[in-house]
Amino acid sequence: MVSAKPLPQAKAKSKPTEDFIYTELYNAVLERRLPPETKLGENALAEYYGVSRTIIRQVLARLAHDRLVKLEPNRGAFIASLTPDEAKHIYAAWRLVEAEILRDLTQSMTKEQIASVRALIASERQACDQQDMPQLSRLSVQFHLELARLCQNQFLGRFMRELIPQTSLAFFYEVRKMPICGEDEHSKILDAIEAGDAEGAIAAATKHLDGIEAALNARALMTQKAKLEDILGA
Repeated sequence: MVSAKPLPQAKAKSKPTEDFIYTELYNAVLERRLPPETKLGENALAEYYGVSRTIIRQVLARLAHDRLVKLEPNRGAFIASLTPDEAKHIYAAWRLVEAEILRDLTQSMTKEQIASVRALIASERQACDQQDMPQLSRLSVQFHLELARLCQNQFLGRFMRELIPQTSLAFFYEVRKMPICGEDEHSKILDAIEAGDAEGAIAAATKHLDGIEAALNARALMTQKAKLEDILGA
């Protein structure tokens, strides 16, 4: 008599890694789903992700190093925020550094890299058409981060990768009022890079950043509050 083979046991669902949690919270900030001053409770996050508080502390420490989270003694962790002056200074630095990055890219960017960035812009336009504002916010930032990553001068690239995400900490009016869903300014920047026109790329990027900064309202308040687990689970 042949004995029946035991049924395979279902594999236990693996717990999310520190990197996974870090990336998810990082993206939630870029997507403006976690607005400034949102409290990131260790217990709530540990329970939501099913991990230890030690892992959550490590994630929060990494986000604090990125200046996206502030750690306050006896109060805990909160999404950081920008004052109006800080936001103004960041955009000023952004314009200066990105200008040098664009001069670099007009000399060094390959056809394959240009095609990759065009695919990113296409995803951005799709998010715009679908009114997926969180995705659109993240991809809009990702466009500039990708230019920084491709820059041959890695010191400039590193500086921008540290600087740009912090703009997500400034309060804005509704994302729909931002100029990222109107004229395709990112394509104009890339077109100028492909043509080797550094000054044209810089002019297009400056106009683009001017429009975004003009819509900035660092004093605006979020009118709706949601539980942390509801925001992350959306």
